[in-house]
Amino acid sequence: MTQTPAPWGTRRMGPYAAAAAVPRYTPVLDPETQIAVIVDAYGRTVELGSHGTSTSGLTPTTTSPGDGSGPGGATDADSTESYDQDQSSD
Repeated sequence: MTQTPAPWGTRRMGPYAAAAAVPRYTPVLDPETQIAVIVDAYGRTVELGSHGTSTSGLTPTTTSPGDGSGPGGATDADSTESYDQDQSSD
């Protein structure tokens, strides 16, 4: 009886790297400014860095064969994705 070999990916696996504890952060609302701030386990405000805004969109395109005077043919559908991101300030 033959034995099925293990999948190639399982022969490449290794142990996970040692994990480190991640500090706990909590978003809270500043009562004066009404802006969310992040605080650590000791109540200190944590700066997470600046970030910008972005937009993305998906534009579908479709093609039809011939001029419509004859019977069908192959059709094709495709889409193009656009992504714009603002420059964030440091």
